[in-house]
Amino acid sequence: MADRSDSVVRRVEFATTDLAEAHAYLCSVYSDHTPVVSGDRERFRLRARATGEGRYGVEFVSHSMEMRTSAEPYGALLVAHVLDGRVSMAARRDEVRAAPGDAFLVPAEGRHELWWSGVELGMVRLDAAAVARLARETTGGDVAFRLSRPVSRARARYWRSAVRHVTRGLLAEPELAASPLLRAEAFRLLTTALVETFPIIEPSGAPDGRTGAAAVRRAAAFIEDNAHRGIGLTEIAAAAGTSPRSLQAAFRRHLDTTPVAHLHEVRLRRAHADLLAADPTTGVTVAAIAARWGFTHHGRFAAEYRRRFGRPPRQALRS
Repeated sequence: MADRSDSVVRRVEFATTDLAEAHAYLCSVYSDHTPVVSGDRERFRLRARATGEGRYGVEFVSHSMEMRTSAEPYGALLVAHVLDGRVSMAARRDEVRAAPGDAFLVPAEGRHELWWSGVELGMVRLDAAAVARLARETTGGDVAFRLSRPVSRARARYWRSAVRHVTRGLLAEPELAASPLLRAEAFRLLTTALVETFPIIEPSGAPDGRTGAAAVRRAAAFIEDNAHRGIGLTEIAAAAGTSPRSLQAAFRRHLDTTPVAHLHEVRLRRAHADLLAADPTTGVTVAAIAARWGFTHHGRFAAEYRRRFGRPPRQALRS
């Protein structure tokens, strides 16, 4: 799937009581398959909706009948959350059986066998190539996606909280969803949660230890000049002339931090400066300034700001 990071957020809703229309919709949105269905055809209903952009989206499907099918690869990662009904899926040598409350990761490649009955699914769609790239640069490990469950209940709760934050805090607010920077930060949040929740990372060798202070200075200058853009470790390392993993090690060695943490600190300082310079009589808000610099969760931003600057952001705006 192409990386359409600058695409706008799109919203789609679909409903039908016609089995043929339902099949055509599911094939067009997901992948080709030939289903065998059973149940009350007279009361059949499919409901679906989707909100997202090129790299990620959140989707919902409600299908009232039992269905068994063999499906072609979808081409993107899916994390499915069973809201109602039961689901069974097999891919290669992996198999999951899921009930309400369960979640599982569906890889982008490979055919899979699927069965469900009277199901309601919430799903998160992620661009597999973009996730793999970001996962490799932030962890230093090789990436292998497979049909799998969360590694623990605690990590599953962490994943759900990240999805709620993106769904309710960003995609539900058109003003926030219109910001490329906020959309990029939301994708990074989802990728981080995915890496922490599902068993996709395999350890690799040690980073190059020769990257020195000059590369760190180049990276820091690039961050200062581009903090308003949706940049990440890949872009920072390219500007510094080194690999992401080597730059990570160099930042820890010379600055006792990471490039992404340094970027976060620069954006926090920029938000602080904007709060001090803003005129509150013009209607500007703390939330708007925070969003400008990629902070989508107002409560966390206020708490972090207070820890860093010793007072709540609303006081800085009124000063």
